[in-house]
Amino acid sequence: MKWKKCLLVTLAVLTCLTTVYVYAVNHPSNALAHKACTSWDMVKREVFSLSHSEYNSVPTLDATTFQVAPGTATEVPVLMYHYIEPHMDALKKQNKSMISLQDFEENMKYLHDEGYHTITLEELEDYVNGRISLPSKSIVITFDDGYQNNYTLAYPVLKKYDFHASIFVIGNKIQDQPSVFDSSKDTFLSKPEMTAGSDVFEYNSHTYNLHHKGFMRCGQLVPAGLDTSLLSDDIQQMKQTGIDTPYIAYPFGYTSTQMIYHLQQNGYRMAFTIVQGMVKPGADLMRLPRLTVTTGTDLPALLQSSSSQDAELVTEAN
Repeated sequence: MKWKKCLLVTLAVLTCLTTVYVYAVNHPSNALAHKACTSWDMVKREVFSLSHSEYNSVPTLDATTFQVAPGTATEVPVLMYHYIEPHMDALKKQNKSMISLQDFEENMKYLHDEGYHTITLEELEDYVNGRISLPSKSIVITFDDGYQNNYTLAYPVLKKYDFHASIFVIGNKIQDQPSVFDSSKDTFLSKPEMTAGSDVFEYNSHTYNLHHKGFMRCGQLVPAGLDTSLLSDDIQQMKQTGIDTPYIAYPFGYTSTQMIYHLQQNGYRMAFTIVQGMVKPGADLMRLPRLTVTTGTDLPALLQSSSSQDAELVTEAN
């Protein structure tokens, strides 16, 4: 039956879209052509899902019947940081991936004073699957990219408050030896620094070398990770660095049905987007939301407002 439905869906749209799709390839800037191209991508995703019966896009927990124990967490915020900057000027404050060291310290002090408890990604996975309950003020702290300042600046603050955090590292950016820290340069973590910081940090994947926009789709450059022909080799390279983990953060937050399938086929069980929202039991483990924190972010207000809203739906990359 799935194959019949797959065939009907494909034939129904093939005739009307083929001509326009060819036009879209040759005229990618045209709005109508772009819409046709993205519509065709939707059809391909549907066909892919129907033809890959082993593709698991359904949460393992039925959230409609699952009951959260009284006094435990009904949802968990996952904070997303990137770059810690010791001296912010007006220009840097416009950078949405930066937070001043002062603001970061204030964030951590607030979480500590309010009684928040940091958890590991394994604990979060078990929570989403309904296998464990968590304290009501549980939180996950994550960093993307693996900048050296995560160790030189963030690590001492996290250690001071006995907090745990995860860094999603870009594999080919990991250095063999530490650089002389210079806050004016985008230096990355070294292997010795990662080892020294392992009492605070766990290290997970941000791909080995797919954190760049190098894949053309419907006239737009999108992250290279959406080219699934590159994923298997990239995953193996990441594992060879020692980051053999079932957890990943999507570069730039982009994902697709096909990308998720290939990640799952290679052992990934949980993945993070940049969609704003809270993580709840029964959530889609391969499309988890986070809360972006940069300099000037009102963390108490962010946590309060996010807890009163459902996470937005993750949009497939076009």
